[in-house]
Amino acid sequence: MNQAILKLHHEILDKDRKKILQDLLPFFSDFILAGGTGLALQIKHRKSFDFDLFSHHEIQMQFAQKVKKALDIHQVSENSTDELTVFTERDIKISFLYYPFGEKFIVNQSEGIRLYSPESIAVQKAYTIGRRGAYRDYFDIYTLLSNNIITLNDLLKKAQNIYGSLFNDRLFLEQLTYFDDFHNFDIIPVSEDNTLPKPSDVQRYLEEIVKGYIS
Repeated sequence: MNQAILKLHHEILDKDRKKILQDLLPFFSDFILAGGTGLALQIKHRKSFDFDLFSHHEIQMQFAQKVKKALDIHQVSENSTDELTVFTERDIKISFLYYPFGEKFIVNQSEGIRLYSPESIAVQKAYTIGRRGAYRDYFDIYTLLSNNIITLNDLLKKAQNIYGSLFNDRLFLEQLTYFDDFHNFDIIPVSEDNTLPKPSDVQRYLEEIVKGYIS
């Protein structure tokens, strides 16, 4: 399902990434922006650096040539029917991914850009965390839950409905509160006026909300 949104927050991108986003416009007929960048453009909760674009079609082998013509590509790090990941001359990572679950999510559209809705990205992040994501994934989930964009109950229900047996809710809840193996906690605010929570505060909030859910 597609729906329009009013405004994207381009200030979450630096100059080089703003240009990349414009260069990616021809690809949004077949791909949808996901991940932290897709989320930050809609809710402006942090700076973002990589681009993840999902399609419910497999990646064609000749697709890499199309990308090279549109973007200033320095390196191709992965090229398969499941994924094309490239780096630009300025070391910006762009991934085009085959995502067979994509048609089950809500898609927003603005300025010629298709993005998964914040609620949809929350569910996708839950699936990622169940397979052990990065701290930024936890920060994104924290932001979505603490701002009442989605509830933990709805998040779990939607993840189970979309991913079925591939999503283990018990494992997800355990992972959601486990921070011990993180080494990089860097989150960059959109502006100097923004005060971000400490990782310990994020963990404490997630522990409390999980405890409230299971009790």
